[in-house]
Amino acid sequence: MTDPATQLHSDCLACQILTGAQPVPGGTIAENPWWVADHCVGPYGLGSVVLKPRAHRENLWELSVAESASLGPFLQQLSEAIALAMEAERVYVSLWVDQPPYHVHFVLQPRYPDGHNPHELGLKGLELQVFRTLSPPPSEAEMATAAERIRAVWQQKFAAGLPCQS
Repeated sequence: MTDPATQLHSDCLACQILTGAQPVPGGTIAENPWWVADHCVGPYGLGSVVLKPRAHRENLWELSVAESASLGPFLQQLSEAIALAMEAERVYVSLWVDQPPYHVHFVLQPRYPDGHNPHELGLKGLELQVFRTLSPPPSEAEMATAAERIRAVWQQKFAAGLPCQS
């Protein structure tokens, strides 16, 4: 019998992206047997990546042992790939599960050094999050280019199982 928690939901945006029913600019950036990463659609900043489990999971406590065990290393790899590809000073990691039909996903957002993106006014933390939410999202072409840059670093450095710098 199939576990209902692993079934994809047709009304879930994350599940639609996983099945290809909803395309994302730049496509899949990185993946492993349990997790898939692609560029975040919306006003979260250029180079922001969404990491979601392949199975529809509404809560962290629903993750399988394998999903949980692979999450930490994959977050570490993705955050380093984003930092290197996008020349970010920091990468914020947030968990979002706020909209029905709830699908666990992490948002990894690069924060750039002061002066790198002058329109962000050197903002950090919550102020930067609010500012980006009120700003127009990156264009599809910009998202696709950022996704390719991050994917290239991830493939070169981690697809072969190489360790992170730290």
